Amino acid sequence: MTDNFQNKHILFLVPDGVGIKNYLYSGIIKYLRSKAKITIWSPLPIEAFEDVKKIHQIEFGYRQITFKPESSLTRLYREATTYARLKRNTKLKTNPTILTNWRKPGYSIKAKLLYKFAELLGNFIGDDYSKILMYEAKSQKHISADIIKKYKKDLEELKPTSIFITHQRVPGVMPICIAAHKLGIETTTAIFSWDNLPKARLAVKTDNYVVWSHWMKDEMKDYYPEIPTDKVLRLGTPQFEFYLDNERILSREDFAKKYNLDPKRQWICFSGDDIITSPYDQHFLRDVAETLNAEKDTLQIIFRRCPVDFSDRYDEVLKKYKDLIVAIDPLWNIQSETGWVGYFPKYEDVNMQINLAYHCELVVNLGSTMALDFATFNKPCLYLNYNPSNDMSWSTEIIYNFQHFRSMQGLNAVGWIKSKSEIRQQVLNTLDSPVNIAPDIQKWKEKLVLHPLDESSKHIAKALL
Repeated sequence: MTDNFQNKHILFLVPDGVGIKNYLYSGIIKYLRSKAKITIWSPLPIEAFEDVKKIHQIEFGYRQITFKPESSLTRLYREATTYARLKRNTKLKTNPTILTNWRKPGYSIKAKLLYKFAELLGNFIGDDYSKILMYEAKSQKHISADIIKKYKKDLEELKPTSIFITHQRVPGVMPICIAAHKLGIETTTAIFSWDNLPKARLAVKTDNYVVWSHWMKDEMKDYYPEIPTDKVLRLGTPQFEFYLDNERILSREDFAKKYNLDPKRQWICFSGDDIITSPYDQHFLRDVAETLNAEKDTLQIIFRRCPVDFSDRYDEVLKKYKDLIVAIDPLWNIQSETGWVGYFPKYEDVNMQINLAYHCELVVNLGSTMALDFATFNKPCLYLNYNPSNDMSWSTEIIYNFQHFRSMQGLNAVGWIKSKSEIRQQVLNTLDSPVNIAPDIQKWKEKLVLHPLDESSKHIAKALL
């Protein structure tokens, strides 16, 4: 251990299971383990981190924490500024779909009233950016002093030199950031995904912000001009590094045997979305299966559902087309019914997803990031772009006008399926000539993710040290 790193102690704040997969399973720990002490705080149980110990051969400090509920005023001001930012971002980008990210809960009268007041206040402050900043400060000012004091005492005892938050979306982390600031402990958060910044989901304020690319750094400048550009660190994301490790790839025969696949058929992946993004995803799967069923002697569909959607909505289709579709479920543990926060991935899920991308000829879905995963192996993605229902409140036109898809402008990055009648021919054309379907997929990926892909863990570890 060099003198520079003798007293380094990195505290990882892991609000949910995605942070485990994207950061703790990655090479970041490998670069840190000989240079710093590591501690993990998370609402997830210690069992969620057993694979981290095994793969990195490391011991770390651990504490299970419970994020305290926000006070009414803290939440009101936070939600009001979220609404105000969404309205501002909508005007800034001339994109009304940004406002669809304002999703009001429908479970209690108290919550409905709070969101109504948040909208009224958000409308009042939305045209004056200084007022947005003022009410964000008000929101933080109303965080319980006792909670901050408790975290401050915990941090004084722990003595971390740096804190890394694996994503920015959980408000319960903010009191820890305030306590750390009072103690002069540097805080860094990763921006969860390429689509997050327009959605006003920056729920924590830290010293540094890790983004995937120039595209995201420019977005941060647009949406959060108060954050100095030198505090926005363009370091990439480690989640794509796994795909570069050839030792993770099984032979086609072994992969087929493990998941009961037919190695003589070509494999197509259908990757599912969560129920909010794609409420009619089961209809898309049905359409794909129905139109490709005549090709079942030569094709096989592998269905991977979204890790937080273990509903029964696909069951009817899977049963009807059992000779065509093989479901390979994500290898995640389910701790609660609270969405992403209560789920965490097993380490084997990383390898399974890599082998899916390596062995499948293409992936079909509704606007998923899986297009970028498959692009690592130069495999094309077909985006479904038609409405399988008559729901007037939801459409693929809204989905593909989301701000993050503007990153594709001028690029032929994916193939498009614009009606059910196009599915069969578009799939067959892609199988026949994949390079002609999405010739700009690598340009798009290079725009969204820092290259080379295998250096993100090293960059992030260096920044934390």
